Amino acid sequence: MMEDVTKEISRLNFEDFLWCVFIILSFLNILGDYDDKEYLRKRCNFYKAEANHIFTFTLTISLFIYFYFFVRNIKKYQAVSDNQKDLYFVKVFGSLLLIVGIICLLYFQENESSFIGSPSI
Repeated sequence: MMEDVTKEISRLNFEDFLWCVFIILSFLNILGDYDDKEYLRKRCNFYKAEANHIFTFTLTISLFIYFYFFVRNIKKYQAVSDNQKDLYFVKVFGSLLLIVGIICLLYFQENESSFIGSPSI
């Protein structure tokens, strides 16, 4: 019993770390938006390239984070009773949609370098 509590607390501590990473990614996206503004003001390709690198980086890290949550949700789905499976399936499916969304945004980011603004993570 105590081991289960310790394990859950460790998992939650790790997820707290992931939320801090999300905060950092948000600040990086703000920096990318700043670079886009500088690109619009100065028409210097350096700023546009830097913004694109930042956005690609934030999407890639977000993909790994969402993949972690997807795996966690699958494990929880497998552990619940049959009468809760439908509800937990919705959570697993939502996690999968986040992963698919990030992959679509990464594809767009890699193939359209002139879009102004950060991707939605």
